[in-house]
Amino acid sequence: MPTKEAIRQRLVTRRRELMARYRGELERIEEELATRQAETVEQSSEQWDAEVLSKLGDADLRAIVAVMEALARLDAGTYGRCAQCAQPIGTARLMALPETVICIDCATDSLHVLARSA
Repeated sequence: MPTKEAIRQRLVTRRRELMARYRGELERIEEELATRQAETVEQSSEQWDAEVLSKLGDADLRAIVAVMEALARLDAGTYGRCAQCAQPIGTARLMALPETVICIDCATDSLHVLARSA
């Protein structure tokens, strides 16, 4: 497992990337709304674009929160433990998704439950 400082740096870098993307999306939304034209079809299309960009921004905002929570878990000494089963989360999973709170087994189980309920 990487050192605590290496993990922190990875999470901080991820947070910076997400914040930059989130800010860019907000700027695009503002630009879309500022350049609306009066034509009904065009206006509907631009409103749809702004809504889609807003949803993307919401996903990025949730990701930023997840990264900040991961940093708090790192400080608390609970980083790398599954929130569902309390087992260690694999290093490969943490490298791919440093903000994750569940191990691959619990994530897979959750997907199976969702698939069965659909």
